[in-house]
Amino acid sequence: MYLRMESIIRRGEVGVGFLWDSPVYFDELDLNGTLHNSRFAVHVERAQSALFEQLGKRWTAYADRDPDLHYVVRELHVEFLAAFAAPGLLPVEITAEHIGTTSARYGFRCGHYATGYRVIVKIDRETGEPAPWSDWYRKAFVELHRAQG
Repeated sequence: MYLRMESIIRRGEVGVGFLWDSPVYFDELDLNGTLHNSRFAVHVERAQSALFEQLGKRWTAYADRDPDLHYVVRELHVEFLAAFAAPGLLPVEITAEHIGTTSARYGFRCGHYATGYRVIVKIDRETGEPAPWSDWYRKAFVELHRAQG
């Protein structure tokens, strides 16, 4: 697998801050031989996880997880643009769009196959209630946003 964080030129309406090549396997294809629509969310999640790992927030046990990585997905919007019709690498681009007190909105583009956004909400591990992002997370979000151009 290959990952890279870089600032590159704008493509269409979405600036790029983090790129992840996500492997698509044969068993993810539907009866028509294309990537099943539900699998795009999985590849976006993998790219988001790779971004956090790139930023030094790797974890192997739930108890070791950084408090900022305790979040739930509040909203997911996907617009399908073209069929991904074979196993291979799906390029996933993650952009930082907006950060609130407890939520963050990330845009994504899966090559020329799908585009959308995802909103996550940080939660307190003990109470399950929304919790504010740390200074580290806010700084990382702003840096990703700035890298988009």
